[in-house]
Amino acid sequence: MNLFRSVFFAALILCAAVLDAQNVPSPPATLPQPAIGHVIIVSVDGLMPATYVSPDAHGLKIPTLREMVRNGAWSEGARSVFPTLTYPAHASIATGTNPGTHGIVSNIAWDPLNKNQTGWRWYAEDIRVPTLWDAAVGRDLAAALVWWPATVGARATVLVPEIWRSGTAEDLKLIRALSTPGILDAVAARFPNFSSGFTPPAVKDESLGDIAVHLIETQRPNLLMVHLPQVDHAQHTAGPFSQPALTAVENADRQIGRLIQAAKNAGTWNETALVVVSDHGFARISRSVKPGVLLPKKGLVTLDSRGRMTNWKAAMAGSGGYLYVYVKDAEDRETRRALLEIFLPLANDPASGIRRVYKQEEIRAKGGDPLAYLALEGADGFELADGYRGSYISNAAFAATHGYDPERPEMLASFVIFGPAIATGKIEHARLIDVAPTIARWLGLKLDKAEGTALPIILRAPER
Repeated sequence: MNLFRSVFFAALILCAAVLDAQNVPSPPATLPQPAIGHVIIVSVDGLMPATYVSPDAHGLKIPTLREMVRNGAWSEGARSVFPTLTYPAHASIATGTNPGTHGIVSNIAWDPLNKNQTGWRWYAEDIRVPTLWDAAVGRDLAAALVWWPATVGARATVLVPEIWRSGTAEDLKLIRALSTPGILDAVAARFPNFSSGFTPPAVKDESLGDIAVHLIETQRPNLLMVHLPQVDHAQHTAGPFSQPALTAVENADRQIGRLIQAAKNAGTWNETALVVVSDHGFARISRSVKPGVLLPKKGLVTLDSRGRMTNWKAAMAGSGGYLYVYVKDAEDRETRRALLEIFLPLANDPASGIRRVYKQEEIRAKGGDPLAYLALEGADGFELADGYRGSYISNAAFAATHGYDPERPEMLASFVIFGPAIATGKIEHARLIDVAPTIARWLGLKLDKAEGTALPIILRAPER
């Protein structure tokens, strides 16, 4: 028997050697095919999780989001970033890192002497770590960006960046010059109402949906990132769950439904994962506090006769739920001591409108701007305003805002994933910095700088 086995195995080895010598290929290994080849990220700015967790409580007609929750994966609320602002959060969604790492630490660019005329952080070159679109294009995948914050100059296959300057028709020329040639004209030719709604900065979600539908059906991008801003605008103006806000949510739901239908029309839906996120939640306010008016009194800010800053030892930047406080000279101990004397007592005063003062080490631990010396957070019902003249407390100009600590429940962001390959389930402990690593895993991309982790989303074989 042992002799037989020896002869048998020797014959097998000889046959394998002969086949190899004749270059006869071995039978191909059966490898699992990727379940997801296309990802659509829709950011509904300011969408609160309660809209899809308990839509009946608000009388919402949102059939698409209801379907996504019923047959997809969803979170009761994802942790946003510090501070809970649009541009920092969108850069975190795109990179998997916190604002202190990716560099988009605020909406408006740091400009204490106001030379930039309130310019925002529009430019992709200011993002200090790789983005999802960088990784996709680096792997020869098609990436399309529609009105996504901080994307001017982004290295994408198709680009329509978010930017405005004057709020006039001249902005359209600017955006056309910065967008992929021919895209806006092609969309306008296809959708008669597109141009009437594409009026930056007040761009309508439907017009952005027009662009996204066109790109899905004609370009079939592997990665599409779309930012819909109208829910945010409505909630600032009228408050969360007001009638204007509910109308805006229902309209965003229609745009999401259009993208699903477009993917079906394009024949890519079976390989598509649709990710609906938001950047932050909302809190109602009634009063506005301007802590900066305390700085000139201590000689930390110099103003001219018109109230414009001409010099500074300490300066503030931000709005909404937070303000950062910066020190011009990092070695200026006297200024740092003065700032602590001004602001630390206010956090213990219920009438100050300031809920908390964060020191530099706390800011860094939360992923905020490492250059800020302090951060101030507004108390319940209060927003914080920039500036160094006027009253300390006044009536708020808006009904609601954001920018507060992401640990506050009302600041939770939305997160829902849907598609033929996505199994039904609840997403626990989700963070916005987990979005990019999760998508990178699906598309086979590398994000070596990511601070978030890929979420354990269960995939199922899509129907063919």
